[in-house]
Amino acid sequence: MPEGDSIRRVANKLVPLVGQTIERATTQGLFRDLVGRTIQKVEAHGKHLTIDLDNQTEIHVHQGMNGRFRSMTRADGEARLAKTSPGRASLVIATATHLYLWLTCPTVEITPRRAPRHGMGTHKLGPDVLAGDFDSRLGAERAAEHPTRRIADVLLDQRVVAGLGNIWKTESLFMCRIDPRTQVAAIPIHALAQIYETARELMQASVDSNMRDLAAYSRTNKPCPRCGALIIAYQLGDPPRWTWSCPHCQPFSAG
Repeated sequence: MPEGDSIRRVANKLVPLVGQTIERATTQGLFRDLVGRTIQKVEAHGKHLTIDLDNQTEIHVHQGMNGRFRSMTRADGEARLAKTSPGRASLVIATATHLYLWLTCPTVEITPRRAPRHGMGTHKLGPDVLAGDFDSRLGAERAAEHPTRRIADVLLDQRVVAGLGNIWKTESLFMCRIDPRTQVAAIPIHALAQIYETARELMQASVDSNMRDLAAYSRTNKPCPRCGALIIAYQLGDPPRWTWSCPHCQPFSAG
């Protein structure tokens, strides 16, 4: 699933869109009444992307588990689109020079200013872990409001802090030497803050380098890069998500 770092990269690629005029917009092959509208702002918030237009219409995209984004020149984009089933083309935005294509995204909402759902796509989310003003201490305090839950589940709760998914849940807990099954109540507030700060640093590095350097995620039975013990995998949460940890560096205590 695209996580907050992936969506931040999409937003960065869309920066040249600001000030551009839409020449064509479609969702699943259906034309939308956005021709002539000017794009005023593109913003990532956690795993969500919003595009604001000059008439205060909002385009909201969530890529879900399998959604993909492509940015192409207009000519290359039109050629690609001609070979793509309309049902897979969740959103197409074409300008004079470029074509932007979202594939197989479960959520694409276009809401006029006065529509009941305008702005609703992100209003229940917690602070964005990659936002310039993100406060890891505030994230820790929000997490501490869920003392009986496992830390792995709280990190995935977008209402607490937005942006982390299964990858950065696993990696931040590995770096902080905390077992994912640990109850939040057993983790001091400074350690909770360190988890969020670590996640932020790892995700920002991913945005900057366009690479993910992973130590534990999806490394079942491979040596821990820190101690050499074999990484273990198990399922946590509802719905269950595969989770990885080092039994030596991240010891689990049920008590």
